[in-house]
Amino acid sequence: MRPSLRSFSRPLTLTAFAAALVLGLTPLAGTANAADPSRDRSCGWVLEPSADRENILFPDLATRYLGAAVPVPPGGSLEITGEFPHARYMSLQAYSLALQTASNIKDDLIEPEPGSVNPFRVGADRNALNRRYKVTVVSGREPASGGPANTLYNNSTDGSKWGFGLAYRIYLPDVGTGPFGGVAAPAITVVLADGTRIPLPTCPDPLPDLLPATTFLASLGLDLPLAPLGLLAPREPHFMRYVNVAQTYGTDVTENEYTSSTLTPAIASVTGTLPGGLGENADNKYVYAYLTREYGKVLLLRGKLPTTPRTYLGTGVTTGGEQMRYWSMCTANRTTQTYGCVHDESVKVDRNGYFTIAISTAADRPANAVDACGVSWLPWGLDPKGIAYMRNMLPRADFGHAVQDATYGTEKTTLSAYYPKGTYYATPTAFEQALGCTPLR
Repeated sequence: MRPSLRSFSRPLTLTAFAAALVLGLTPLAGTANAADPSRDRSCGWVLEPSADRENILFPDLATRYLGAAVPVPPGGSLEITGEFPHARYMSLQAYSLALQTASNIKDDLIEPEPGSVNPFRVGADRNALNRRYKVTVVSGREPASGGPANTLYNNSTDGSKWGFGLAYRIYLPDVGTGPFGGVAAPAITVVLADGTRIPLPTCPDPLPDLLPATTFLASLGLDLPLAPLGLLAPREPHFMRYVNVAQTYGTDVTENEYTSSTLTPAIASVTGTLPGGLGENADNKYVYAYLTREYGKVLLLRGKLPTTPRTYLGTGVTTGGEQMRYWSMCTANRTTQTYGCVHDESVKVDRNGYFTIAISTAADRPANAVDACGVSWLPWGLDPKGIAYMRNMLPRADFGHAVQDATYGTEKTTLSAYYPKGTYYATPTAFEQALGCTPLR
């Protein structure tokens, strides 16, 4: 019988800790994944909430997530070692038991190993061959300032967010480098107080590629004879800054044509002081809106795209000065499964830098909702009440129009031209006539 994670919350002797760790993880170890060696990874990474694996917690389709639950041994530490991926972004984050951020370290703040290069720093060679790093996870509160480099803590500065969760993230791997950006997933080593090192064994990926299941669900859509009563969402999509789970599910009930401007703010004022969570990325902030097919079969979203680095094609040098690191728009359902996403390098924009996104079921996709007509498309999915959410990552301090700059109720004015404005069209034909453009067939 494997030890439960709860058993690690009590003080353990070093011997008991080592025995529990080995007994708990060794049965998970397996032979190398002959079909795809890049899928082998430390057995400590027990969760992969990416869209082609466990599609939970609103994953972005251009990202890779790994989750671990490995406690820091008494008096010891954890070591996470690996290579910087060929990607737009990476980070390591420690979580509380409630999936709140305890501490976070992003790519350009990680000191490379001697003789290696950190490719995420401005001016660095993104294609450098030597790109190794080591991050240490220790027990205790994160210092308010200072502290050793390359260190994560299993508790927040104020002591309120203790736990043993870890997350590894990659955003937008370079073209042709695979989901992990051309490198292996990081290795995890447990270091006991006496210096004994316990490398966690390697396990093959236990799941097949589940992206076809996500694609299938995204393609479905109930063509219900809904009357435009406004009971599921307001007529003008209302993008709200994500604060916490309580607010999100509270506003699920109040976001409609009649109570969006009254009960939703009341719910937000009550829930806004509650703790966050849901495994959010500390470097991202989000706005989300509820959508409804009551007003039409196609929703158009339009707004200005912030400037971001162009990395997907593997440019050789990291540059600075862009308005933010990463942007995406996704659709999902209310049980946190993502259906589709477009990111800053895939969304189509006009000569003025504005994106146009059509959201519909696959059956109701307008003929001109294609790249050739400058229109990106996202799947609605099965639920007639859908969700669209927009990510903003690491905006420049002087940008001023990012989600990070907004509070609940100020999203539209703060984001200004970067706020997604929505318009419903009754039918695909109505959308096609309004936007024009006949794609070549």
